[in-house]
Amino acid sequence: MNLREKADYIENHGSFDDLNDFIFELYSKNDIEAIDIIIQLATSNYGGETYKSELQYTALAAILHWGVVGIQKLGIVVMSSPYFSVKKNTVVFLAHISSKSLDQSILIQSRLDCVKFVNVFNDTHKSSDLVLESRKVMIEIITTHKGDILPIEFITALQSYYCAEAQEHIFIALISRWFKFSRSGLSQFYDLINSPDINNEATFHNFIKKNPFLLEPFHAKIWSKPRFGEALVPDFLVQSMDNNYTVIEIEQPGFSIMTRAGELSAQTTHAKRQALDFRSWAIDNRLYADQQFKGIYRPYCLVVIGRESDLNELQARRLRQENESTQGVLRIVGFDWLYNRAKTTLENMLISGFEKNDE
Repeated sequence: MNLREKADYIENHGSFDDLNDFIFELYSKNDIEAIDIIIQLATSNYGGETYKSELQYTALAAILHWGVVGIQKLGIVVMSSPYFSVKKNTVVFLAHISSKSLDQSILIQSRLDCVKFVNVFNDTHKSSDLVLESRKVMIEIITTHKGDILPIEFITALQSYYCAEAQEHIFIALISRWFKFSRSGLSQFYDLINSPDINNEATFHNFIKKNPFLLEPFHAKIWSKPRFGEALVPDFLVQSMDNNYTVIEIEQPGFSIMTRAGELSAQTTHAKRQALDFRSWAIDNRLYADQQFKGIYRPYCLVVIGRESDLNELQARRLRQENESTQGVLRIVGFDWLYNRAKTTLENMLISGFEKNDE
């Protein structure tokens, strides 16, 4: 039998000993096909076998042999898997790597030679590269899973007998799902705002509506096209966690923020005027506005237009001066500013958000 046929046999008829011997064969081959097959075994349902979780976890442990590359390829396959047990077990496995507690996993069949070979006690599995990639993939699996905002299936992972450190990391990843953080969404946004062929404002509006973390990573609520009275309809209204409100007017990334002379462009001036009109309405109609948006008063304004990376030194300086002149009431930013802020937030969450500060 070739490797694929052997893998199919193990999925349907194999034992732990068969899996153990086959994994050593994959270790020896140590190429792309070997990685693909070990991931196939890690994400197999094993015909509903009673011990499928233990079989899956044995193959998951073997993926450590391929380090970061193995984790990356695992994530791609797991995100499209129809089996929830695969997603749950992978998340738990990644949470143990993320929390540097792999040696405390109760599911790893440490008696098997193929698991002993990768040595879960080895500090190599606590390297910053492997830990960071495991966090990225874990968050992406949880945030892209279809279903309730807090899927009961992942909640059960918090109630199982895994170590406390791994449970905490699963919980943090669930928070990312709550705020709809998404690496893939961030990547798609980057491509969208840098595409020269898209000049329809509705396209950008609808994308941001589906990925609200781009507007405010940690928000209480976001409204798309809320009505301010009978005639005024801003693009977005954001309620922050501290109950401050921000009216947001978006244009297009292809528009110029500034003229060559360093003045606000006509499109920017128009968007600024609109945002301030929305703010004035909320101030002048405070009681009425408060019925729709509890606690709103003197909202901040944000205009999103163009790309700041397109500005020369003079234009960038004039934009800073313009923003400083409003004393925080109104800010004009590029679409790439939204991207960079969301990217930084996600990166900081991956690096610092998972680390406890007991001081």
